[in-house]
Amino acid sequence: MDKRELGEDYRWNLDRHVRADDFNKMNDVGIFAGALLSMYRTISCEELKRLMESGEKFTLLSVTPPEEYEKEHICGSINIPVPFIERDALKYLSPSDLIIVYGRDSGSASSAVAVDKLVTLAYKNVLRCQGGVEEWKKAGYCVEGTAREDRKAA
Repeated sequence: MDKRELGEDYRWNLDRHVRADDFNKMNDVGIFAGALLSMYRTISCEELKRLMESGEKFTLLSVTPPEEYEKEHICGSINIPVPFIERDALKYLSPSDLIIVYGRDSGSASSAVAVDKLVTLAYKNVLRCQGGVEEWKKAGYCVEGTAREDRKAA
């Protein structure tokens, strides 16, 4: 029996030809981030703004790192960074509530990863805000944090 068949020589794949299309390009960022970005329901910044104005109850969740959240976040949001979703979700979020998750921008997969984690934890009503805080800011909507205070002081 050949060493390759026994799995003793891990270098057997070095001479294997790998085609460019062998890799699923939808999954080239993180843990299937490309697919995650389109897997779950989304809400636009405009729709989120209308929801806020309607008075409907929901939780707005920033999943950015704490230092980014402190610098700038959508008014009224809370912060649970992605690595702490499993640990902190049940402390701060009700599985039956509407939860809207956002990250830094539309290219950031953090919000999609967070939504995936919440759905895995049996949260049923979770939306991902497209565009994140960057698009929200560009639309001229309310942001708060130290960056805003720094601009006022200047």
